[in-house]
Amino acid sequence: MSINRRSFIFGSAAAVTLAGQATSKVGLRPLKAGEKRRVAMIGYGIQMRTALIPQFLQNNVDIVAVCDCDRTRAKAGAKQVNRARKNSSCKAVFDFREVLKDPSIDMVCIATPDHWHAYISVEAMKHGKDVYCEKPLTFSIDESKKVMAAQKKYGRIFQTGSMQRSWREFRAAVSLVRGGLIGDVMYVDANYGRGGQKLGGPSHPVRFWDEPKNAANESKPNPDVDWKMWLGPAKYRPYSDQLAPRGVNGFYPMFWRFDDDLGSGYNGDWGAHHLDIAQWGLDADKSGPFKVVCSEEPYSANLFHGGRRQFGMKMIFKKPYGDVELYHGPFGVWGTVFYGTNGIVAVNRGKIAVWVGTGLVKPTAEIRKGLENLSFMPEKIVAQSVGKDYGTDAMVKKDNNLDGALAKIAKNYDAVIKKANLYYSENQVKNFCECVETRKETISPAEVGGRSCTLCLLCNMSYQYDTGFDWDPVKMDFANGTGTGLSLKREGDCNGWEVVV
Repeated sequence: MSINRRSFIFGSAAAVTLAGQATSKVGLRPLKAGEKRRVAMIGYGIQMRTALIPQFLQNNVDIVAVCDCDRTRAKAGAKQVNRARKNSSCKAVFDFREVLKDPSIDMVCIATPDHWHAYISVEAMKHGKDVYCEKPLTFSIDESKKVMAAQKKYGRIFQTGSMQRSWREFRAAVSLVRGGLIGDVMYVDANYGRGGQKLGGPSHPVRFWDEPKNAANESKPNPDVDWKMWLGPAKYRPYSDQLAPRGVNGFYPMFWRFDDDLGSGYNGDWGAHHLDIAQWGLDADKSGPFKVVCSEEPYSANLFHGGRRQFGMKMIFKKPYGDVELYHGPFGVWGTVFYGTNGIVAVNRGKIAVWVGTGLVKPTAEIRKGLENLSFMPEKIVAQSVGKDYGTDAMVKKDNNLDGALAKIAKNYDAVIKKANLYYSENQVKNFCECVETRKETISPAEVGGRSCTLCLLCNMSYQYDTGFDWDPVKMDFANGTGTGLSLKREGDCNGWEVVV
């Protein structure tokens, strides 16, 4: 993976480089001559193997441990690091508590399934470690509040893996929106999930096997994994290699991500990216919606969905100029679309399009289709890239359309970009490692990650219970007597893994 490819500096002549506004008062472990900061990697799945370890290896840190409750994976992770560093200093660890108790480890990178994020994050901060945690930050809203409180209490550096905040196309889009180019934003689309397919938008009701007829094969004992540890705070269910794929798998396991007791479906997967950009563009990193509106789309007929609607819910944000409606739609060309009183900004990985002078456009199915194929008001398009800048993994460059569009934006809207004055980060991991040394706030600290995660979880809750409700964005709780029968916490016993700040 090339950091340069993922984090090309957008409009370097126009970008404003800002340090974080907050500074941690907690000191760092003194280093010996020639010593580097020591980091442990917890959870060795495909994200850790292909994205996080390669990026940490490019920074001035020493990966000293790879931890996983699957012994095969932990050993493979340590081998990957040692092979890259041409030594044997990285060890395999099978219980994350061993990592947390080691005073020589300065920071941890967490890439476990979602239901473990909060506990390990909070305990790591208690043990004096800085934390990089993958998105979505937590499994429940209560956990998000606790991670936010823990960073404040223990003064650690924290980074949420919302990597799109460090990508040039998303920073360009948000700069134009926050700089006022398209006027007051009144509508936002966040698009992810497949309405009619097995993996839709929200999570699924708990199921034990991907295919019941294959249950015997999927549940064969796996002596390499500590299954009780893998489940942790989640309810007990039999071992399944759909949940914990055997060995070092070459795919993103989606079974657990779409399980009500372990994840939040595409809301927590892609929603954690595109809802995060919506939150950033709305300057809502310290607030949130005041109302959640139930979808009016048809109920799904796919048996895996449990009859749940798959898209169409809305969240309403209050701004000084009026209410803003955020709509969840299915996957499409655009990940996040901002509709302002004077134009539209649409963005996705490797793609951006900007319309100026449209007046306020209320999005409809026809308008959204026109935005996708650029047939909507083509005379108002001032910059666009909908080519093949990236391959299916969003990493392999195919053409220069994005480069050209961003260069045009940087040149023509320099004043707008400077007015937005966004925190500049070249790369999410690099930003974290730099902030560990400077003790400045990262681009996605616990509050940013916690509030983005809350959007994901509010969205999932609306589908899961087929409801809407009022929300207090300050208290991060239900408001006006609504939310009856709903909970911000994990249901049931946490098996001794309760998150305590």
